[in-house]
Amino acid sequence: MTAQAPPTTPPAGIARRRRFARWRPSVALGAVAAALVGSQLIALAIILAAGGEDAPDWISAAGIVLADLVLLGVVVVVARRGADNLGAATLGIRRTRFWPAVGWMIVMFFAVSAFNFLWIALVGTGSLPHDEATEGAVSIGTVVLVALGVAVAAPIVEEIAFRGYLFPALTRWRGPWIGALACALVFGVAHAAVYPPQLLPMMAVFGFAACMLFWFTGSLLPCIALHALNNALVTGRDLGWSWEVPLLMLACMAVALLVLAPFARERAPAQA
Repeated sequence: MTAQAPPTTPPAGIARRRRFARWRPSVALGAVAAALVGSQLIALAIILAAGGEDAPDWISAAGIVLADLVLLGVVVVVARRGADNLGAATLGIRRTRFWPAVGWMIVMFFAVSAFNFLWIALVGTGSLPHDEATEGAVSIGTVVLVALGVAVAAPIVEEIAFRGYLFPALTRWRGPWIGALACALVFGVAHAAVYPPQLLPMMAVFGFAACMLFWFTGSLLPCIALHALNNALVTGRDLGWSWEVPLLMLACMAVALLVLAPFARERAPAQA
């Protein structure tokens, strides 16, 4: 009888890559790009039909939510082809260790904030959207709809599409660092219709930080929480709020995580 060799532990890089489905980089990139163009055209058509720049904020929020649903639907349909059993965990919706995730979130938040501060000091903000939209009173209903669209729905869908689907595919292409850079560039370009060109590097830096947050924690939940905090901060600023902004940030993060909590049934693989 011959003795069987003891099982060997795979290298850390291989162990981490097993967290991802085997999506083809070119297919993932094409699917996300096509879905982005289609969803933004739909949102633009809705806003134009409602009056363009004079459209009510709730119409704009509804357009954002509908565009996000289109983007999510395309990603899920295409992602099924590269996953044996596509589920929430396959796209990164899974539990992870709490305090390490919080630590990485804090690191990424302050790193992105520091870059944004320096970048704005160098190039300015340009002509940001919504600068005039917050003049005058805004109803509570409008605030809730805008917050749900911008700081809850958008973070969930964008993180699933970019970090849960595109980033793993690009990681198979050239590893996590190059994959994160490529994903960050696409994420920055995806915001070209919303932000002036000089602010797109800020979007790209946030995209890179979110990719690294996903890589280090193995879960998309910290990325969605960070994204919700960031978008709620911007929304609160656009509303002209002060002390209410932290409350809005915490509320949007909590709602986004509560929406996904029932789907996070699996735990992220342990880091080697």
